[in-house]
Amino acid sequence: MLKIFLLLFSMLLAFNSYSQTHWCVRNENGEELLLTIDINRDNLTFEAHTRKDALKEMAGTFTYMLAKTAGKLRYPEIVHSAGKISFSADTTFYNGTFDYLDKSFPLSAKTWQNHFTGLLTDNKNRTHPLLGEKVSSDKPLRDYPTIINTAFSITEKLNWDRSLAGSSEWLSFKSKVGDLKSKIADDYELGAVIFWLGKKLPITPYEIRKISKRENDSKPKKIYSVREVKPGTAYLDLSDLPVEKEDMDQLFKDIQKKEYASLVLDARGRKNMHLVSAALLADHLTAKPADWGLYLTRKWIDGNSTIPMPPMYAKSFKNGLMAPANGTSLSAENGYYLKPVPASVAFHGKIYLLMDQKTSRIAEALAIWLKSDKLATLAGQKSAGMPMLFENFTIDNEFRINIPTAQFYDKLGKSWLGTGVEPDLATDEDALAFVLKK
Repeated sequence: MLKIFLLLFSMLLAFNSYSQTHWCVRNENGEELLLTIDINRDNLTFEAHTRKDALKEMAGTFTYMLAKTAGKLRYPEIVHSAGKISFSADTTFYNGTFDYLDKSFPLSAKTWQNHFTGLLTDNKNRTHPLLGEKVSSDKPLRDYPTIINTAFSITEKLNWDRSLAGSSEWLSFKSKVGDLKSKIADDYELGAVIFWLGKKLPITPYEIRKISKRENDSKPKKIYSVREVKPGTAYLDLSDLPVEKEDMDQLFKDIQKKEYASLVLDARGRKNMHLVSAALLADHLTAKPADWGLYLTRKWIDGNSTIPMPPMYAKSFKNGLMAPANGTSLSAENGYYLKPVPASVAFHGKIYLLMDQKTSRIAEALAIWLKSDKLATLAGQKSAGMPMLFENFTIDNEFRINIPTAQFYDKLGKSWLGTGVEPDLATDEDALAFVLKK
């Protein structure tokens, strides 16, 4: 009888020493994490994690074990946190580390009643808030299978390449996601699964992202300016250009006023350049009207077997200057053509375009036109071979899928998909520094 009593007593002590709670925690991107916190009161430590084995299942047991053996992965879950705790009245304080898949932060947090607040500090001493509330279980935070099914349906219907839906890469991807989608517990796991398993797709990066609550916040009107990188040389970042004609005209009035002899256009990286910005920019880079090329959408490709030539452009397609500024309905048109018409203030000096292996989308289409018409000298590395238009589509009012809905063809009807553009001045060093030496 005494042995039974001691056993029950030890079990009661163990139960009181360890406690587990579940929390819905939001990061600054609005992503919700289902965080399980285990507290050890004996040694005043805690360990927290998102769904156990999620990372192991996503990567596959073999790949996970290889990465763990090599020291690249430490935990079988996607998010892990651990450290010390302290108590004051009804509040628990946490100090430790907070590990995402690709980065680690010092964590300072506290919980009281049903509330969670925390701060992550990055290596530049910037803080990133975490806010949350207690939930009753570790069940998934929302209906992720429906979100995934909707994203797949949109992709198969509107992706510019109609053969994608029947391809072995897509079918394999859908099968692997299908094995996991009912297990996905939170927003961060959803994004990680789609991104990780979608790496072999031809439409990379294929991502489902949470819509930020701050996107619709009013923003002050931006003032665009030209940067001088060397006396006589102006610099424009293609991801930071206006979509209003008046603003683009003003930029080039400034360039003309300061009598710059050279203009450097930076297209390195995946520049988030808008089609309207590209069309407005092109008007200032040529002294005579010239056909640039055409973006064809799935709507045209499904109903036609030919690639249109410039005489057809204005009859069946919209001018790129008419593309919607919010980028939500490009796929509703047959496509968009680009035919620069010289602006009243045009640049007549030497033009350089910087590019690298990530130069893609509209910036890459711009590079194709500038090189074919001998309007600029291209410097850097060969481009990505992905001169497509991408669009965002909203799912369930909270998530967004980004897919390529239009493919670029030059004025000769050539597709550059998978080809890439060769630079005139090839270099592995920093392309801007290389050009400035010239």
